[in-house]
Parts: sequence; structure tokens; C-alpha cells
Amino acid sequence: MTAVVRTALPEEVFQDFFRSFESDQMGSKYRKRLAHVSVSNGRSLIIDFDDLISFDPALARSIVEKPDDFIAYSSSAATAQMRVEDPEYAEHVGRIFARFRRFPEKTALRRIGAEHIKKLALVDGIVVRTTQVRPTIVSAVFRCRKCLETIVQDQEGELIRGPGTHCPFCKQSTSFELIEEQSKFKNTQEARIQERPEDLPPGQLPRYLDIRLEDDLVDTARPGDRVSVTSIVRAEKQTVGERGKLRTFSIYLDANFVDVVGKETEVVEITPEDEKQIVEASQDPWVLRKLIMSLAPSIYGYEDVKEGIL
Repeated sequence: MTAVVRTALPEEVFQDFFRSFESDQMGSKYRKRLAHVSVSNGRSLIIDFDDLISFDPALARSIVEKPDDFIAYSSSAATAQMRVEDPEYAEHVGRIFARFRRFPEKTALRRIGAEHIKKLALVDGIVVRTTQVRPTIVSAVFRCRKCLETIVQDQEGELIRGPGTHCPFCKQSTSFELIEEQSKFKNTQEARIQERPEDLPPGQLPRYLDIRLEDDLVDTARPGDRVSVTSIVRAEKQTVGERGKLRTFSIYLDANFVDVVGKETEVVEITPEDEKQIVEASQDPWVLRKLIMSLAPSIYGYEDVKEGIL
């Protein structure tokens, strides 16, 4: 008689990872993090990618190659485990998001291209712009103007999609009214990151990429912050008026986790030795000339421009 081998579902593997990884008498590493999520009224479980590699390398590869599917699996598993850890909070929050950090391989911003589309990537940069946070509808509730029955319809894309011209309840041709107070929304925001100065090839201008932020990721970074963004690389079609769609697509990052690793503008601490040198320089009658010469020394002349910059 041949034994039937049952393959574990991805959600089950993730939930086993949450239950058992680095367990001790106080519980596993990720059960403790789930407890912290509920105590802090959070919505995201932060997962260290190197932990997943040591637990199941094949699963880690699947996240990189098919992030849309496997991030959804991990979020479902995190939500299911939260129902075990704290059923009341799980009922209140609805869904726990799985967010991955410490991705082992970084991709230079200017190297992101067609081969990365629909894959997971870690990109470093400096935030140069953020938009206002805008609520986006994810589940719309419509009311039939004739029979007053309500219809719930999930929403995707940029435009609101209605239930059509016929009501499924009264079977009549009708129009529908959007009931905003019963519909569900999520916070969305767009940001732009630019290459860091130390990553620029000689003689090149910095390039940038736009980032889409949702839910609890909005306002996690501000202009000037240095960030590492774990994200799904996506392509967006471009249109030109009535001519239709272009063959070329624009690339953007759909953020899964944003790690603020530093500030572009930081407070400079002056040591006693620095203070001594500053005082000595202030007494030098040629200090202004020296400062002008030290600004862009490879550019000859333009002393008046350099002095104006100083």
C-alpha cells in the first residue's frame, strides 16, 4: 500500500515558523513579537529575513520570486496566529501584515530594471519628497435607489468600480449610491527616494524611484531620511492622451517595510579639539580666502560665486 505524502500549505509553514522559531520557556521569538503588536496596538509583524532563511531556505526563495503570493500567505498565517495569542485583539484589528526586513542582498537604485519586476528587492536611498496621506477605498458599499438594498464590492485600481446598471435584488435597471460611512478605507501615501551621494558613479546625476506606502507604513519616513526599503518592484503603464498606451512602462516600488537608518541632516557634535581649531582659524586674517579655495577646489576661478555660496 502506497503512503500518501501530504505537502504542507505555505500558510501552515509560516504559522509553524511563528510558533516554533527560537522557542524557550517564554515562547517563540515571533509569539513574543505578536504579543508586543497587540500591546502596542500595532498592525504589523516584523519578520527578520535571515531567520526565515535558517528555518526554510526554499520558503525564503519563494518570497523573493513570488512576493505577492507568499507575503499574502505570511500575513494570513500571522493573522491566524494572532487569533491564537490574543483572540480579542485579532477580532478588533482584523488583519496582521507581515513585513520583512534584513533582506540579505541590496540592489542599487539605478540597477532596478525589467528583471526585477514582480520580485522582492531591498533598495537604499534618501527620501526627497512625500505626499499627504490620502484615504483610499478598498471595500465600497452601494445602495440601490429603487429597492434600497446594499451591495458590498471590493475595489482595486485607480477608479471606483460600481455594481453595474442592474440591481441583483430587485432585478431592475437602476443607479446606485455610494455609502461612504459604511465603506472601508485604508491610508495611502507616495514618496520618492533618490540615490545617496556615496552610491553615485563619478560624473553621474542621482536617479530616483517613487514608492507607494499603505496602512501603517504611511509617514514612517520624512524628506531627508536615509531609508532601506523592502519592496515589490512593479511596472505601471504610461498613456499619452488619446494616442493610448505606450510600450514603455514606469517602475515604482510597492513598499513592504521601510527602515529609517539615519537622517540626512544631523546635529554635529563639536569636540574641545574642534573648538580649539575653530578659534585658531577665526584669528587667521586669510581664513575667508582659505575657505573660498577649499570649496570645489577642482573648479578653477569663480571666486565670487564661491564666496556667495559661503
